Amino acid sequence: MNKLFIKIGIFTAIISLAACGGDSSPGYEYMPNMYRSPSIETYGEHTIEGYNGLPVEGTISRGHLPTFNFDASLEGYLKAGEESTYPENFSKDDKNLNRGKELFGMMCSHCHGSNGGGDGSVTHAVYSAVPSYADTKQIRRSGSTMSELKEGHLFHAITYGYNAMGPHSSQISEEERWEIVYYIQEKLQK
Repeated sequence: MNKLFIKIGIFTAIISLAACGGDSSPGYEYMPNMYRSPSIETYGEHTIEGYNGLPVEGTISRGHLPTFNFDASLEGYLKAGEESTYPENFSKDDKNLNRGKELFGMMCSHCHGSNGGGDGSVTHAVYSAVPSYADTKQIRRSGSTMSELKEGHLFHAITYGYNAMGPHSSQISEEERWEIVYYIQEKLQK
C-alpha cells in the first residue's frame, strides 16, 4: 500500500512540475471582450471605432448642440451672451411661452421662486443667494445685471450651471431650455 502512495505522490509531483514550467500562454479565450471589455469613463471622451456620436433618439445630447456651441468657460459664457440667439425655427408664441412657464415651474422655481424673485422653497445656506431675474443692481459675471442678461447667458447658465446651480443639460432638452429662456425674458426679467 505504501508503494502505491509513493507512486501516486511521484506522479502528482511530476504533473504539477510540468504544469508550472515552460509556455506562459493562457491559451485560447472564447470571448475576450467579455474578459477585458473596453472601459469608458462616465462623461469622458472615447475612441470607439464606428461610433458617430449621435445621441439615441429620445435622449438628451450632452454636447455638440446644433444651436449652441460654446464651452463651459467664462469666455464661452461671455461669447454666448454676445453671439447666441434663439434658433431660427424657434417661434416666440404663446405655446412656447406656456411651455416655458410649465418647465420653469418644474425645474427652476424651487430655487428661483415661482415669480423668479430668488425666493424658492429651497432654504439652505449654499442656496441663500439665489438672484432675482428682475435685479437691476448686482453686477453679474457678464458685466450686466440679472434683468439685462441676454438669451445666450441664460441658456449657458442652464446648460453648464453657475455657482451652486448645477448643470441641467442632462435633464432638459435643448428645445426646452430655449422655452425656459423665452419665459424668463418675457415674464421674469421685467
